[in-house]
Amino acid sequence: MKIAFFISDHGFGHIMRNVAVIKAVKELGHEVVLVTGNRQMAMARQYLAQPVREIVCNTDAGLEVKPGTLSIDTAATIQTVRRHLLSWPKLTAMAKGLRADRFVVDIAPWALEAAREAGTPCILMASFTWLDQYGWFLPEELLARYRKAFEAADAVLMYDLANPPTKTRYPVHTDIGFTARPFHENAVTQIKSRHRRKIVFLSLGGSNMGLDFDINVGGLPYDFISAGALRLKGENVETLDKSVGNSQDYVKAADFCIAKAGWTTVSEIMLAGARAAFLERKDTPEDTMTIAELKRRGAAISITTEDLKDMAKVMERLEHYSRAEQHYRNNYREIARIITG
Repeated sequence: MKIAFFISDHGFGHIMRNVAVIKAVKELGHEVVLVTGNRQMAMARQYLAQPVREIVCNTDAGLEVKPGTLSIDTAATIQTVRRHLLSWPKLTAMAKGLRADRFVVDIAPWALEAAREAGTPCILMASFTWLDQYGWFLPEELLARYRKAFEAADAVLMYDLANPPTKTRYPVHTDIGFTARPFHENAVTQIKSRHRRKIVFLSLGGSNMGLDFDINVGGLPYDFISAGALRLKGENVETLDKSVGNSQDYVKAADFCIAKAGWTTVSEIMLAGARAAFLERKDTPEDTMTIAELKRRGAAISITTEDLKDMAKVMERLEHYSRAEQHYRNNYREIARIITG
C-alpha cells in the first residue's frame, strides 16, 4: 500500500508526532510518501532509518508571531492565510498526482480536499484544527474555505487532549491517545549522569523567534537545559545546539519541564512523567484549552512569560504542586496499524 502523509510545516510539533508513526508504517512493509516543509523534512531524515519519497513544499499557513513574544500577529497571519490559499489548487493537483492508496493528514486542510477530489480515502489526525485557532480573528470568507476543507475527512484519529471544539466537529472518531518519538534509555542515563542537581528542561518550540528578555537563573540549585529561543543566563545553563535530534531524551531526563503547550511537547512530557509548567497564551485557543485540561487532571501548572523573570518563584511552585500520578502509553505502533488496516 502507498500511503501519503501530509504534515503541517508550522513549527516542528506536527512532524515530530508523526515520525515514529511513519517509521512504524514503513516497518509494516508499506510505501510512504512524505509531504512537508524543508526544515521539517530535514528533521524527519534524522529519525527515519528507511528513506521515504520526499515532496518538499509549504503545506500550511500556520500562525505569525510578533518577534520577541509568543503573541499572535493577527494582521500578518491573515495575509499569510490569503497567500497560502492561492497555492491550494497547485498543491491539490500535486497530491492527486501521487496516486496514493490512502492520505494521512496532520493538519493541512487542502490535502483533505485533494483526497476527496481524487476519490482517495483520507484520515485526519488531529488534536485541533485551524478553525479553532483562526476562529476569533480570520474573516468569514477565509474561515468558510477552511471549514469546507476540514469537512472532507473520511475518518478522524483524535489524540488525547484534543480540544472540545474539535471533538464536537468530529463526534465520530477514534481516540488514539499520545504518540511521540520513543525515548532512548541509554541517552537518558548519559544525560542524567552529567548532572548532580535536578534538571530543568525548557522549550518554546520552533514556530517563534523566542522571547526578547534575559532570564537570570544563576545561583539557583538546578541545572537548566534550554532547547533555544530563551535567553537564559547563569553558570548552570546548557543550551542545546539546533542539530540535536533527540530532544525527547532531555525531556525524559529532566525532573521539571517548562514549555509552550504545543501538543507534541505536552505529549513527550506526559509520557516522560516530568513535573511541568506550561506557558499561557491567551490569544492561542489550542494552548489555552490544552492547559485547562492538564490542570483539571492535576498534570501541570501554568505560568505566564512574565513569570519567567522570577525563575526562583516558578521553581518553588513546581517543587510544591501536587502532581496527579498518571501513566500514559506511547501508541505510535497502534496508530500505524490503524492507518494501514
